[in-house]
Amino acid sequence: MTWWNPFKKEEDAKPADAQGGVAAPALPKELENDPKAKGLMAAFYRKWKDPSFIKQLKVLAAHMQKEGVDVKDMKSVQAWLEKNKEAIEKGQFKELPSSGVKQETFVKTGPEIGRNDPCPCGSGKKYKKCCASKE
Repeated sequence: MTWWNPFKKEEDAKPADAQGGVAAPALPKELENDPKAKGLMAAFYRKWKDPSFIKQLKVLAAHMQKEGVDVKDMKSVQAWLEKNKEAIEKGQFKELPSSGVKQETFVKTGPEIGRNDPCPCGSGKKYKKCCASKE
């Protein structure tokens, strides 16, 4: 079976359904009549909005990049997934530790200037007509 990319755009995309929704992408010809493939796609679309699923995908992508896999190359991603199938099913891939660089918090030193406040440059104009228009 060949790898199918659900994100690949097709020129002959199906029109939206009658209720105004978006039509699901067509399955490859060899999988059109396979109920298991249709069920897999339905499960994927149900899970796509689940934050934990997205987090898991990001963790796997980070592990792939750490091992030098080009995540834009579907063949190398599929090979990596096949190689690590058992570890993925067992849940052995956890979040990668951060790089140790602590992010600094941004601290404002003065009050925010509103659009209709007088310009701090001293021109007497409103901020939106003076210095804000230069930005």
